[in-house]
Amino acid sequence: MYLFSGLKEQLQSYLDEGQVETIQQAFVFARDAHDGQLRSSGDPYITHPVAVAKILATLHLDSQTIMAALLHDVIEDCEVTREQLAESFGERVAALVEGVSKLTQIKFRSRKEAQAENFRKMMMAMVEDLRVVLIKLADRLHNMRTLGALNSEKRSRIAKETMEIYAPIANRLGMYAIREELEDLGFAAKYPMRCRVLKESVRRARGNRKEIINSISNNIHQRLNAEGINSEISGREKSVFSIYKKMLNKVGVFNEVMDVYGFRVITDTEDSCYRVLGQLHNLYRPVPGRFKDYIAIPKTNGYQSLHTTLKGPHGLHIEVQIRTTEMHQMAENGVAAHWLYKSPNDVNRAEVKAREWMSNLMELQKNSGDSLEFIENVKVDLFPDEVYIFTPNGNIIELPKNATPVDFAYAIHTDVGNSCIACKVDGTIVSLSRTLINGQTVEIITAPGAKPNPGWLSFVITSKARTNIRHFIKNLRRDDSINLGRRLLEKSLGNQSLDTIDDAVFERVVKETRKDSFDDILAEIGLGQTASVIIAHRLSPSAEDAIKKHEDTNRPLAIKGTEGMMIEYAKCCHPIPGDSIVGTISSHGGFILHRQDCRNIADHSTKLDKYVPVQWEKNVEGLFRVELKVEVMNRHGVLAKVTNLIAEDGVNIVNVAIDAMDGSTNMLAFALDLKGRLQLANLIRKIRLFDFVIKVSRKR
Repeated sequence: MYLFSGLKEQLQSYLDEGQVETIQQAFVFARDAHDGQLRSSGDPYITHPVAVAKILATLHLDSQTIMAALLHDVIEDCEVTREQLAESFGERVAALVEGVSKLTQIKFRSRKEAQAENFRKMMMAMVEDLRVVLIKLADRLHNMRTLGALNSEKRSRIAKETMEIYAPIANRLGMYAIREELEDLGFAAKYPMRCRVLKESVRRARGNRKEIINSISNNIHQRLNAEGINSEISGREKSVFSIYKKMLNKVGVFNEVMDVYGFRVITDTEDSCYRVLGQLHNLYRPVPGRFKDYIAIPKTNGYQSLHTTLKGPHGLHIEVQIRTTEMHQMAENGVAAHWLYKSPNDVNRAEVKAREWMSNLMELQKNSGDSLEFIENVKVDLFPDEVYIFTPNGNIIELPKNATPVDFAYAIHTDVGNSCIACKVDGTIVSLSRTLINGQTVEIITAPGAKPNPGWLSFVITSKARTNIRHFIKNLRRDDSINLGRRLLEKSLGNQSLDTIDDAVFERVVKETRKDSFDDILAEIGLGQTASVIIAHRLSPSAEDAIKKHEDTNRPLAIKGTEGMMIEYAKCCHPIPGDSIVGTISSHGGFILHRQDCRNIADHSTKLDKYVPVQWEKNVEGLFRVELKVEVMNRHGVLAKVTNLIAEDGVNIVNVAIDAMDGSTNMLAFALDLKGRLQLANLIRKIRLFDFVIKVSRKR
C-alpha cells in the first residue's frame, strides 16, 4: 500500500473518510488487475494510474473521477469488463473508464483512422461527462512526463499528437497550467535540439533580466500602494515553447522576444482591476492598439483578464495581465476550478463555455461523414484566435480570426447560415467572403428557399459552417443523382413509365439488390455505379426487347440546364444550348456533356455502350461558359472596343488573356458566360464587323 499513501494524504485534505476508503478499494482492484505488468521504464504499471489520480487530486476532483483515474486502463489492458466495474464501483465510474479507454476491439484500415475514431469516441464521452477529458488530460500529462523510456520515433509521434490535440483541448477548457506543461514537454520531445538551445539561451539571459524585473515590480508596487490598491505583483517568465512560437510567427530573433517583459497583477475585485489599469497607464505610456479587455468580453474558454502593453524604462516593452484572485484560479484551472474552488453562488464561466462547445460537438458529430472528417473539423475549433462581432441587437458572437459573414450566420443558427444571401457590415452591404474584424456589427440577410453555395467552402473558417455546407452538398448531390438516375431508368424502360410499375415490384428489386430503398438504386444509376438497363430488366423483363432493338434506349436524354451537381459541362469544349452534344459517365459519378465535334470523344459514334445520346430541351435556363478567340491587328484601343461590345450585348466576361502572336497581331482569349448558341452567333457576327478583326473562332 506504500504506493497509495501519498495519494491518500492528498485525498484526506478535501474528501471524507468514507470516500477515501472507496478510492482505496479501487486502488487495490487496479493494482491486482495490473499485477505483473510493467511500463516501458520498468516500473510497475500501477504507478501510472496512481500518478494520474494524484494530478487530478491536486485539482480536488470528486471521488468518482479519482476512482476512474485509478481504473482507467483496466478495460483496455486487463481482462476486466465494464459490467464488473459497474458492479463493484457503480455505473458512473464504469462509464468514465469506458469513455477514456481506447477502441481496441475494432480493426481499422490505418493507424490514422484508429486514432481519429478513438478521439471521436473520447469527445462524445466528454459530451456526456466532462470528467472524461479531465482524466484523459491527466493521463496524457503523466505519459509526457515519462516519455524518455520510449524510442525516438514513438516519442515524436506522441508529442505531435499532444501538441495538435491535447494541449489545444486543455486551452479550450481554460486549463492553462496543464496546456503550458503539455506544450513544453511536447516541444522538448519533438524538437529536442531546439529545446536545449532555447533553454540554455533563456538561462543565460535570465541573469541580465533579474535587476530590470525587480525594478519594474517595485515601481508598480509603490504606485498601487500609494493609491491604496491591494495587489500581488509577479514577473512572468515565458515558457520555452511560447518563446519558440513567437520567434517562429512574429519576431524571428531570440533577443527581441526576450526584450518583452511580462508581469501579472492580481487584485481583489473587478473594480480594482480597472483602477490598476489606470495607474499603470499613468506610470508608463501604453502602446496604442495593444489593450484587450477580456473581463468585459471573456475568451471562448471563459478566460478573464485585462491585457495591456506599456513602454517601460529604456524603451522596453512591458506586457501586463491584470485579474482578480478568482479570475487567476479560473485561468490556471479552467473547468477544473468547478471542483477546486466551487462556491454555490459562483458561475464557472469556463464550464459554461465548455458546455456550449460540447453542444457544437454534437452537431459536428451528426453532420460529419466519418471520424477523420470529425477530427479535422474539431481541430479547426481548437485554435480559436478570437474576434468579437456584434449582432444588430447588441449581442456578441465569438468567432475565430479571419472568420467571414457566412461563419457568423452559422454561429447564430444553422438555418440562418443555410438561408443566407447577403450581409451588411456596419450598415454597408459587403461580400460574404469578407474577413470580419473585432467590434464590427454584422446583419445577415436571408431569403426563404435560399440554399448554401458550395463555393463558400473556399473561404469559411469555422467547423460549424464547413460541416453544415458539406452536409447540404452531400444531400444535394444525392438528390441530383436520384433525379438523374430516374431519368436514365425511364429512358431504359422505353415506352413504359416508372409510375405504372407496382410497388411490390420495386420492393422485390430493392430486396434483390440488397439496398435500403429504391432511391439508393436510382442514386447509383445517376452516379454511374449501376447500369440503368440492368435495373430496367429487373423491373420489367418486357423492356428487354426495347433494349435489344436499341430504338427506345437510343432516344436522347433531354438536358434542361437545371440538373444541378450531377451534370458537368466539359471544360475541353464548353458545350452550350444549341450545340449537338453527347454525354458520358464521369469517374466520380454523374454526367459530363461534350460537344459532338469534341476531339476527346472522337469514338462516341462507335462505342455506344460508353456514351449516352443527349439533347437540349427548349428554353434551357442558366448561363453557360464558352471560350472565344479573337485575332486582331495590333492597334491602340482594340481591347477596349471589343470588351465594350461584349458588355453591351449583355454577355458577362469572366476572364480575358492577350497573347502577342507577332509584332502586328494579337490573340484575345475571352472566357464568357452567355445563354446559348444563338447569343454567341450574334456576338461573333458583331465582333467581325470591326475592321481590325482578322478572325473570330470558338475553342474546340
